[in-house]
Amino acid sequence: MNNKKSNQSLLAIKKTLFFIPMLLILVAVQSSFAQNDTNVLVVRGGHPYDTPDFENMCESLEGIKVDLVLDAHFKSMKLDKIKDSYDAILFLNQNKYYEESKGTKEKYVNLTNAGVGMVFLHFTLSSQPNWDEYHEIIGGKWFLGKFTPEKSKRSTYFIDRKVDIKVADKKHPVTKGLKDFTLTDVFYGNIYLRDGVHVLLDSDNEDLAPIAWTQKYNNSKVVYIIPGYSKKAFGNPSYKKLVANALTYVGK
Repeated sequence: MNNKKSNQSLLAIKKTLFFIPMLLILVAVQSSFAQNDTNVLVVRGGHPYDTPDFENMCESLEGIKVDLVLDAHFKSMKLDKIKDSYDAILFLNQNKYYEESKGTKEKYVNLTNAGVGMVFLHFTLSSQPNWDEYHEIIGGKWFLGKFTPEKSKRSTYFIDRKVDIKVADKKHPVTKGLKDFTLTDVFYGNIYLRDGVHVLLDSDNEDLAPIAWTQKYNNSKVVYIIPGYSKKAFGNPSYKKLVANALTYVGK
């Protein structure tokens, strides 16, 4: 009887010794995946959008770890804190009513000098109508009527437009795994597009601007994506993959 108990105890010890290394390996693998996540600062505010759906999307992006802050918080953050804590910044913010401070303008430029990746969504294209370098960083500009006396130069927008989106560059990291897809959201037309930007997504609709593009500004990779207003976009699997790919790409 004692031998039986002894054998059972020995078997239990052997099982424990077998599972402990396996558990340690699993923990190490999970830790490795977490360390490989792209750390992203999400800056939003200044314009209405489907807020809960956007935040839910950000928190569910594959391979992306986010901290969500309002635009005012971003402006108060120290440059070194941003550089040390984040690989990339996702902007869904807008300011078209007053001139940004010198410090905020310097922060954007200094972040590009530091090589922090940037992804801009939707109405960021119409922000800062009088700050030219901001639009050079993004790679384009949506012209507001109030600041554009000549009507023919004013940009256009199309609410709740269903668009068949075409992958223009199938070999780029931002479009990896993406096929042509259909998306309903707000789209733009008649915009300024900086020379040399690389178009990633387009459509057959001549009234619409390119859907997404990328460029490098100073030392930063930059991606701009026109859609990004409604839950119809934020819940679209192809759109979510596009944003995750873009953040991973600019964050490397």
